[in-house]
Amino acid sequence: MASDTSVIGSSVVPIRLVFLMWAAFYVEVMFGLPLRQFGIVPRTFQGLLGIFLGPLLHGSILHLISNTIPLLFLGAVLFFFYNRIGAQVFFRGYFWTNILVWLFARPANHIGASGLVYALAFFLIFFGIFRRDFLSIFVSVVVLILYGSVFYGVLPTDPEISWESHFAGALVGIGSAITFSKKKNVS
Repeated sequence: MASDTSVIGSSVVPIRLVFLMWAAFYVEVMFGLPLRQFGIVPRTFQGLLGIFLGPLLHGSILHLISNTIPLLFLGAVLFFFYNRIGAQVFFRGYFWTNILVWLFARPANHIGASGLVYALAFFLIFFGIFRRDFLSIFVSVVVLILYGSVFYGVLPTDPEISWESHFAGALVGIGSAITFSKKKNVS
């Protein structure tokens, strides 16, 4: 871990994203603007905008909270322990997940940050498996204990939940773990 890494510094990127998520929800509720329509609608021109905006939009306060807490925790863990690759992993989790949803998901309006949450969780779990150093394995075990239920979220169980976002996030997270596990200095 680099000496300039702090819990507060590691939380900056996740806090900024969560702020944007809450701001979008506030604007939608307070001003009655139908922002949810700008989610990821697969294989449509309008849905391309969702690649950028979909994770900021949420269907309810419960949906927003259920993405906020793990995003803050997993994002802070990512940047705290792997600050040299954190931004790249976060970027991949945000954009590549959404691109995969746009390309392959069922025709629906996919909103919410859960794809990014899954990308971060799967990265943190699998990075330790592929890296095989004590710190990475320790982080993997802690995340697995706290978020091991993510493995069930990649299954299509509820038509109201974008399991495709979860599955795409899992693939991006595992792919990033494989890619970055070979790097020498990640913290």
